[in-house]
Amino acid sequence: MKTTRKTAPLISLKKLFFILLPLWIIPFLLQAQDPIQYETTARRLLDHLVTKDVDAMIGMFSEQFLEQVPREQISEIAQGLESQLGEFKHVSRVVHEPGDDYHTVILVTRFGEMDLGMRIIMDIAGKVTGFFITMAPPESYTPPPAYADSTAFTEIPTEVDCGDIRLPAMLTLPDTEEKVPIVVLVHGSGAHDMDESIGPNKIFRDIAWGLATRGIAVLRYEKRNFRNASTLDLENITVWDEAGQDAVHAINMVMQLPGIDREQVYLLGHSLGGMIAPRIAKAVPELRGIVSLAGSPRQLWELIPGQIEHLISLRDEVDEASLKQLEQVTETAKILESKRNDPNAVIGEELLGMPPSYLQDMLQNDVAVIAPVLQQRILVLHGGRDYQVTMYDYNAWKEVLKDHHDTTFFIYPELNHLFFSGDGKSTPDEYFTENNVDKKVIEDIAKWIHAK
Repeated sequence: MKTTRKTAPLISLKKLFFILLPLWIIPFLLQAQDPIQYETTARRLLDHLVTKDVDAMIGMFSEQFLEQVPREQISEIAQGLESQLGEFKHVSRVVHEPGDDYHTVILVTRFGEMDLGMRIIMDIAGKVTGFFITMAPPESYTPPPAYADSTAFTEIPTEVDCGDIRLPAMLTLPDTEEKVPIVVLVHGSGAHDMDESIGPNKIFRDIAWGLATRGIAVLRYEKRNFRNASTLDLENITVWDEAGQDAVHAINMVMQLPGIDREQVYLLGHSLGGMIAPRIAKAVPELRGIVSLAGSPRQLWELIPGQIEHLISLRDEVDEASLKQLEQVTETAKILESKRNDPNAVIGEELLGMPPSYLQDMLQNDVAVIAPVLQQRILVLHGGRDYQVTMYDYNAWKEVLKDHHDTTFFIYPELNHLFFSGDGKSTPDEYFTENNVDKKVIEDIAKWIHAK
C-alpha cells in the first residue's frame, strides 16, 4: 500500500456509557501548546470532575462551550459521575491526538471495575472545548486482514466537504490505469472514526483494503458526531442529520473524482447505515446500487427490546433494574409502533436517549416503503449470529424486497453483527476481541459489484 499526502479533488447513535457534549473546534491565531501542557490541563479537569469542583471546571471551558452547556448540566455530570461509573481509581495511560486547531487528550481511567477513556478536546489556547467518556482505546489495533494486499492500492487522505464542515476521509484507490467502481461507507449508530473502530477492530479499514485489493475504490470518512457534535442540535436531531446528509455529500464528491467509473458508484451501510441506505439511494438516484450489512427494514424501536432481552439472557443473575428497563422500553416501543400507520402522528416520546425528533424522522421515512421501489441494485448481507439485527430482520428484508427487480441476499451462519466469525451465542465481548471482517463477505461484495 502506498500512502500519499496529496489531497484528492473535492467538490467544494452499543452497550457503552458516554457523555456527549458539544465539541467546539475553533481556530485561534495563537501558538499551540506543548503536549505536556495539554495533558496537564486534561488531568486538572478530571481532578475537578471527580472532586465535583464545578467552579474550577467552569474556568477551564471555552466561552463557546459554556454558551452551549449550562452550569447546571456541568454540575449534574459531576455529581452523577461516580454513582454511574463507580469510584475513580487512577489514570493508567494517556493518548494524544494532535490536530491543526485543537488537541485531544484521552485519559484512560479506572472507574470501579471499568477502564474508560475520558476524551478531552482543547483549542490551541488550552481551553476545553468538549469532553466525553467512552470505552478505553486499545493499546494496539488488529492487524490488517490477510486477504488485503497492501501493494495493490494507494491510500489518499482527503476531506468530504459537507458545507458547514469538512470531514476527514480516506480514499483507497486500486493501482490501475483503468476506471474503477467506488463504494462509499456509511457508519452504524454512535460516534465513529473513519475506520469504524470498535475496540481493537477496524471494520471499515478491513472492507476498504479488501475491496481495493479486488479492484474497487473505497471512500471512508469520519462520522460527524465523532469530533464535530457541536454542529448537531442534539435536542432536535434526526437520523438524516446524524448520518444521511453527509453520506450524500460524500457520494457527490466521489462522482467527480478522476479514475472513477461514475456509472458504478455504490453505497455500503453498516447497521444504522444499512438501515438508511435505501433512503440515501432515494436522495441520490445516480447511485448504481446499495449494500446493507446488518441493516434492517424495521424501525429502531422494534429492534431494541430484543437486544436488551438477549443481553439479559447472557447473565447468570438478572437484576431488577434491567427488567424494569426492558419493561419501559417495550412499552415505549408499543406506543411508537401504534403511530406507524398514521401520517399525521406526532411523536412525543424518547427512547434510550433518542429524542422525539429522531424517532419522528424514522417514522416519516420508512425504508420498508422506500426500498421496494428503488431503481438501484440492492445487496443484503446478514450474520446468522447477529443479536442486534436478527434473522427476523433478514427475513423481513426478503419480504419487503420480494418484488424488487434486482436484489441479492447472503446469509453467513457463523458471523456476528460486525461480520466476525464465532461460535455459540454472540456477546458484546466478541466485539472487543481481535478479529477481521470475514473474507467471504469481502469476496461476495466484490463479485456482486463486478457483475454490474
